[in-house]
Amino acid sequence: MPLSHENEPRYSTIQQWQANRKSQPMFASLIDTIMTKSTFRAFRHRNFAIVEAAGWLAGAGVWFYRIGLGVFAWQLEKSGFWLGVIVVAEATPGIILSPIAGALADRHDRLVMARIVQAGLMAVTALLAIMTYAGLVDIWVLTGIAILHGVCAGFWTPVRMSLSPNLVPREDLSAAIATHSIFFNLARTLGPAIVLPIITVWGVAAVFALNAIFNFIFSAALFFVKIVNPDNRASSGRSMKTHLAEGLRFASNHPVIKYLFLNMIFASLLLRAYLELLPGLSEAVFGFDPEEGVPILTSAAGLGAVIAALIIGNLRKPVAILNAYLISVFGSLVMLTIFISTSNFWFAAICAVLLSTAQVGVNISGQMTVQGNVRGDLRGRVMSLWGLLNRSGPAVGALLIGGLSGFWGFRWPILVGAAVTAVVALFVFARRDAMRMAVLEQEKDTAS
Repeated sequence: MPLSHENEPRYSTIQQWQANRKSQPMFASLIDTIMTKSTFRAFRHRNFAIVEAAGWLAGAGVWFYRIGLGVFAWQLEKSGFWLGVIVVAEATPGIILSPIAGALADRHDRLVMARIVQAGLMAVTALLAIMTYAGLVDIWVLTGIAILHGVCAGFWTPVRMSLSPNLVPREDLSAAIATHSIFFNLARTLGPAIVLPIITVWGVAAVFALNAIFNFIFSAALFFVKIVNPDNRASSGRSMKTHLAEGLRFASNHPVIKYLFLNMIFASLLLRAYLELLPGLSEAVFGFDPEEGVPILTSAAGLGAVIAALIIGNLRKPVAILNAYLISVFGSLVMLTIFISTSNFWFAAICAVLLSTAQVGVNISGQMTVQGNVRGDLRGRVMSLWGLLNRSGPAVGALLIGGLSGFWGFRWPILVGAAVTAVVALFVFARRDAMRMAVLEQEKDTAS
């Protein structure tokens, strides 16, 4: 079974309000609808609500860090190649460590791991802030710090992705994934808007310092969370190599998951790299100062992501979610082509909203489908592979496209990448009927 069926206490965040609801008839129906039928119904569960509320600050901090890192690297070197190097330095540890972290998450307490990793992220960003204030950072030091941060992030992704199903019952899993995406992308929308005045007035060091503070708050909040719907743990006594091979074998043989992974390889590598190259795209393609352009484009992408989460989070039928995935894949191909073909910054910002709506639609619906079909004792390993592609693919793509930009600019490498991904998408689309049948079979097995 993909999820354990232990009875979960419904830790409602509105229990006290419900006790007095007769005295508040004006709002009773509205709040009931929000908390039981909408995308936000996962907030009925206390532990999930704590993780998401505190995690929102940490999510904003992630965008503080990423934008600060990119802008700082561009200020130091003015090079698309170095932008790619910094992104790869951040992502490479995750490529190596994420599968190991996923195996550990299947064997050990995921909540304890989450607390440790968040403390590590806090320490690294605090170190970066201090060194930046002291004027001790050049491009090589920045690369080293990015590697350290990448080590922590490599552990965080599989832990976070495998933790959500342990905080809510199965019927609210799709809502939990969509709600997390909404909060993450609200942070992505608002974070860059806040970053611009902070960088302008206080510099990138202040951005890194705030990131460290937000990680501290999240770390503290995790001590008030409990696992209420645990998965079965992976069997002990076997080697790490055996555990990793088991997760890879499951993902590569599953009739649905294997095609989602195939498409993710190319989509993350060639379609989503533009996000990592926004400082260069803003200046070289759209003719806009990256200190102003990057926050605007990132916020536009965040707005599109929220739209996607609100739409897909209300889907409950597995086949409907799979259909949304297929539609979103082709939407992202069309919108990326339009986005990179224009030279008008403000038109590109509008395109970024629609592009992000499609791309985040791919990510959310794909993750919902994987989470709904994976075994609980393999969740950490399979989701670590998903997270690895999701994070490292754009980084490697940014290095590739950033390197090629020195010869052909940014536009043509991105367009060629979109064409290659379109071929793979058509291959996956041709197998849609078999994928739908497998999803329906899984739904029947789960219901029984």
